[in-house]
Amino acid sequence: MARGHDYIASFRVVRLIRSGSTCQIYEAINDNTGQKVALKTLVAERRKDKTELKYLQHEFDVAKEFNNEFVNKVYEVDAKHSVPYLSIEFSPFQNLKQRLRSEYDLMNYHATTVINNVLEGLKFIHDQGWVHCDVKPDNFLVDDEGHCKLIDFALAVKITSKFGRMLGGGKSKTIAGTRSYMSPEQIRHKSLDNRSDIYSVGCLLTEITTGKVPFTGDTPENLLARHLHMKAPPICSINTNITQEFSDLVDEMLSKKPTDRPDSIGRILRRLSSMRIYKAQTIHPSKLSPADDGEF
Repeated sequence: MARGHDYIASFRVVRLIRSGSTCQIYEAINDNTGQKVALKTLVAERRKDKTELKYLQHEFDVAKEFNNEFVNKVYEVDAKHSVPYLSIEFSPFQNLKQRLRSEYDLMNYHATTVINNVLEGLKFIHDQGWVHCDVKPDNFLVDDEGHCKLIDFALAVKITSKFGRMLGGGKSKTIAGTRSYMSPEQIRHKSLDNRSDIYSVGCLLTEITTGKVPFTGDTPENLLARHLHMKAPPICSINTNITQEFSDLVDEMLSKKPTDRPDSIGRILRRLSSMRIYKAQTIHPSKLSPADDGEF
C-alpha cells in the first residue's frame, strides 16, 4: 500500500517493515512532532473486522500508561480511521524469533541478558495487573547485545485481585495465543493469571537455550495435547552445557498445574541471580570455528 511519501493520518510512511495476515508494520514519521514511530495498521481486508479493530484499541488501552525500559511504548491509536492504526515506539531491530532463526549463536551467547530482559518486561506488566497471554519470541524486539523489549498486548487480560480470579477475572472468551507456547489452562479455556505467562516463558527459555520448543506436533490438535499431557524432556539432556539447576527451574515453569510452577516472575529472577545458565561460557559467533558452529 505505502510508498515513499504516502500518509496515514499525520504519519508519513517511510517503508514497510513487515507484513502478516492481519497487520502490517511501517516505519513512519509523525509530521506533527517529527518523531519516528512504528505504525501498526490492519491489512485492507481486515479494516472493518470488528474483532481486529477491538484488538487494536485494546492493545493501546492496555499499554498506554506503561513506562519501562523492557516494554515497548505505545503512543496513539485511531481504530476509526479509514486505515486503522496504532503508533508505537520504533525499533530498528528484529524480533527474537527472527534472530533465533538467523543468528542463533549470537542470541545464545547473550542468553543471560536476553532471559533477564524477557523476565523483567513480564514482571513489569504483571506488577501492573496484566497477563500478556501471548509470550513468544515474536513478541520481543532484541538488539545486538541481547537487550529486549516486550511488544504486542492485543491479547492481554487484566487480573485485579485474588478475589477477581476466583470470580473468573482474566478469563479469555476464546482460546487465543500461539500453540507452541500455550499453557494448559489457556488451552482449556480456564481463568489465567501470571503463572500462565510463566509456562509460556518456560517454552521460550527452552527455545533460547536449546534452539527447540518443548513440544511439536503433526497437527494443531496433537501439539495442544502434548502441552496438556506430555512431560517435556529436561533441557540439560538436549544441551549438555546447561546446568542442572537452570534445567530444573525451566522444568518447574513447564509444570502442567499452575500451582506447581514458580508463583511470580520476581521469584524466578531471584533464583536466576544465584545460578548459572551454562556450565561453560558460550562463545561469541565471531570466534566460532566452522566445526563449532551450531554444536552444543
